[in-house]
Amino acid sequence: MQWKVAILLLVTVCAGTSHAADLDFSSAADFTRMEILLKDDQGAHPDLVQLSVTLAPEAAARAKTTSREALGQPLNLSINGQHVSTTTVHSELGELLRIVMPRHVAKSLLPTLIE
Repeated sequence: MQWKVAILLLVTVCAGTSHAADLDFSSAADFTRMEILLKDDQGAHPDLVQLSVTLAPEAAARAKTTSREALGQPLNLSINGQHVSTTTVHSELGELLRIVMPRHVAKSLLPTLIE
């Protein structure tokens, strides 16, 4: 199965005069599948945690619309009310996302994903 994966990398974005778009997901309502890669010593960034999710149809439509409208602009991503990353949108998002975050963010987010 081929996966079209949009990668959201944690980046520091200068606010400037542009307003960042916001995309907030609820793991209980918006994710139909979640996988967490906690450690990958051979990976490009072994100090980061990867959360791979499959979005529910409504959440995928929301992500697609929000990302299309924010092309070239910053996007704030939150899960369960917790800010996870801010990145510049380079392409339209689909139903499969790989969200990369520092360990300290993952540590505070993980309990909310299990509830």
